[in-house]
Formats: sequence, structure tokens, C-alpha cells
Amino acid sequence: MGASFLSLIPPGSGGVRDYASVIGQSLQAPPFEITRTTDISSLSGDCLLLHFSGYGYHKRGVPVWLVEQVRRLRSRFQAFGVVFHELYASSPPWGSAFWLGAWQKRIARDLLDLSDFWLTNREESGRWLLARREAAPHRVLPVFSNVGEPASIDADRAPHLVVFGGPGVRANVYQWAGGEVFDCARRKGLVIHDIGPPLQDAQLAQRLVQEKAVVHGKLSAQAVSQALSGASYGALSYPLDYASKSGVLAAYSAHGLCPILLWDDYRPHDGLVANLNYLPGFAALENVDARTVGRQARQWYEPHRVDAHVAALRAMRSEARR
Repeated sequence: MGASFLSLIPPGSGGVRDYASVIGQSLQAPPFEITRTTDISSLSGDCLLLHFSGYGYHKRGVPVWLVEQVRRLRSRFQAFGVVFHELYASSPPWGSAFWLGAWQKRIARDLLDLSDFWLTNREESGRWLLARREAAPHRVLPVFSNVGEPASIDADRAPHLVVFGGPGVRANVYQWAGGEVFDCARRKGLVIHDIGPPLQDAQLAQRLVQEKAVVHGKLSAQAVSQALSGASYGALSYPLDYASKSGVLAAYSAHGLCPILLWDDYRPHDGLVANLNYLPGFAALENVDARTVGRQARQWYEPHRVDAHVAALRAMRSEARR
């Protein structure tokens, strides 16, 4: 008989809830929101699975109460696992995260100490966790696409450049290098397709109209998948050492788009290699075969698709049982 999971998540929408909802369908573990005041007296079972991102549980990223709640629950379950979506924030000394970092690390460490197994999405996060606890079963798997994984990526593709994600993520693309995305689109004959909730910057939204971008707004997962399946490129501005936790990059890669990553450091991280499975900036579009890069992006994605995450969690639960 397979393991039975209960997934704890923070309140609200976002990538953590999306992740937990997708794997919950296969694990038969619908997400359960937990806050400081949640009544947990009736919760018990086989395996408790916590989806951890400190800022989801506390506005400063220091949910001290969460450790105590988990400690109480731990005795009522046969096993306890943690999916570390994030460990702690980092910032310069003038940022609040700098002063709260020690508290955030302590909470992550306490949850790690309570766990029987863990999973995280970045090699660097995995190294941090392993340095503090080697013995527990663990996996490091970049995130999967929350908007589908088409069986084939060989459909005909139009000269579309997709910018997908939340308002802030998309704004970063449009503002990169003074709006280089628009110059690139005009030069290469690409149509920009903007997918996501409305931008907060009215001037930027107007710029999209002026540049004749197709503004889709927020779409269903199925509609996003359809748009990605017919596009050639997808742009994202994101630190390369955190890109493996980006659901946007996962979506581009799963659908075989040629990802264009925008950052100031393109050293390899988490299997991502410039000019192999993504393009380092808009200048790299010259003399490149988008389909080839898109296929390499899909190959990078394959080992951490949805069913790989589900299989990993089931396997670790079994390992913890022994």
C-alpha cells in the first residue's frame, strides 16, 4: 500500500500552492493551509509533508510558530518530510533580510532537524542542507511546469516571443537594458506575447500597446500551454543561480521554447549552460537555431518533470520507513 500524505502550505496564491496542488493530485494529498491560529488537533496520519517558504508563513520570513506547530504534529505522523522551496533571503546590509537572515536560517535548520527526508530545487540549497544533515533521504530537483508538459514539442512555431509570469517578473524583462526586448523584437521580426496579470506600471503597459504586443492577460493553464506550444522564444530576467526554482523557466523548457535569460552572470548552475539550453541575453539570438536550443531546454527539463517529483517523494517516504 502506498504512502498517504498530508501537504501543509501557507495561505494565499503563488508558486508554492501551485506546486503542492499539482503533486497533490498524484499523491492524493490536497493542500492544507496552515497559519499560527489553525486548529491542528484533528490532524494525524502516515506522512506529513511541509512546503516551506518562510515569507509565505510570515511577512518577514520568520515564522517561529511554524516550528512549534510542526513539532506538535510530528508525533502524530509516521514520517515528516519538507519541500524547501526557499531557505532564507539574502540582501545588502540596508535590507531587512540581512538582519533577519540568522533567524530565517535557524527556522530552516530546525525544520531540517525534525524531518525524515527533504527535497529542494537548487544545488546551492542542497549543499546548505547537506552540510547540516547528511543522513536523511533527500533529492535536489528543479521545479516543474505548472502549466503542463506537452508530450511533443515538434509543432509548428510562429515568430512569437513570450513574456510570461507575474507583473514584477515581466516588468523586469521589459525594463532590461532600457527596453532591449522591444529593439530585439523589431530587429528579428518577432511578435511579443505578454501573458499574466496586468502590469502595475501604467507607462510600461502603454509601451506594450505602442510596440503592438499581444496582451493576453491572465490565462488558464491550458491556454498558457497552448500559447507556449506555438511560440519560438520565451524571455525571463532571473538570477542564474536561482533559475532552477523559476516556474516560468520550467514552463518555457517543458514546452520546448528557446529560453532567453537576462542577467549579469551566466556561469553554469543546476545544469543550465549558456548557448546550449538557453540563450544568454538578446544579443545571442543572432545566428542561432531556436528549435535546437528549445530541444536542449526540454532535455534539461525531462529529469525533473512532475512525475519525477512525485516518484522522489514516494521513494523517500519509503526510505524513511526503513
